[in-house]
Amino acid sequence: MSKRNNLKKISLILGILLVGLVALKTKDYVKGDRSFNKFIVKIDTSEVTEIKIGLRKSAEVLELVKEKDLWMLLNDGKRVQADNETIDELLSQLNELKPKRVAATTKDKWAEYEVTDSLGTKITVMKGKKEVARLVLGKFSYAPGKGQNPYQQPNYIMTSYIRKSNDNEVFAVDGYLSMMFNRPAEAFRENSVLVGKPESWKKISYRYAADSAFTLENQDGKWMVNSMLADSALVQGYFAKIRMLTSQSFDNQTVIEANQLPDFTVSVEQTEGKLIEVKAYTNHLGERVFTSSQNKGTVFKAEPIQSTLCVGKEHFFKQ
Repeated sequence: MSKRNNLKKISLILGILLVGLVALKTKDYVKGDRSFNKFIVKIDTSEVTEIKIGLRKSAEVLELVKEKDLWMLLNDGKRVQADNETIDELLSQLNELKPKRVAATTKDKWAEYEVTDSLGTKITVMKGKKEVARLVLGKFSYAPGKGQNPYQQPNYIMTSYIRKSNDNEVFAVDGYLSMMFNRPAEAFRENSVLVGKPESWKKISYRYAADSAFTLENQDGKWMVNSMLADSALVQGYFAKIRMLTSQSFDNQTVIEANQLPDFTVSVEQTEGKLIEVKAYTNHLGERVFTSSQNKGTVFKAEPIQSTLCVGKEHFFKQ
């Protein structure tokens, strides 16, 4: 009998504890402090093949598609090379999203945090034809950190709000996500024109019209313009300017046809790596534009490429 009574007492105590635990969990849920997954999404970034970004308060959708080892941007009917590092950072940001609290649990609060389909930035991540994540990024807020010295410049804490598209809950996360995702198409584009290591360059050919063409060639450690010794300081100064030549001056109106011949070409032969070619064309408006073998599908306006890269042979001799 005593054992049976003890079992009854234990069962009663366990029942009371269970009811108390449920009550606490319910209370925490209402407060927005309930327990939740460590990460909002978990993605194998190496398997992602496509990212769609529906821009905030806009009908515009940017599509980022992976082709072998390159990310391509599809926007406004054009297919141009995207910046791989930027896209990798986007995926890394998504993978590191940690909820610090639940801001809302019902649909009627979505507009307050701007996570409705019409107000938020819509993110869809694909693995082939399979959708692996769909999120809506909402507004952000900031507040000074606690316990700061009043005589020092405050350190603000940025908070963004995010919702899984198939869920009612709105999570608060650290950071300003809109700065990463809700940007114009140009922000995701590859802007390289000519990027390389001068120590691996062996010959640069300037295939200009008529008799203005020439070559700058490394012969036994000395740079020669055709058969004449170039000024080494001028050569190195030139290399410093073109070794990381980039441009944000995209020409989105010009289309270079496959059979269209360039006006002139500057090509860089390397001991390591592929031949780099920067080609100049005249577009339908009579304007100079450029393409680069290092930036698939992109057409650039003339500057700063023309004045930086396309020099004459006199550039390498002291006047």
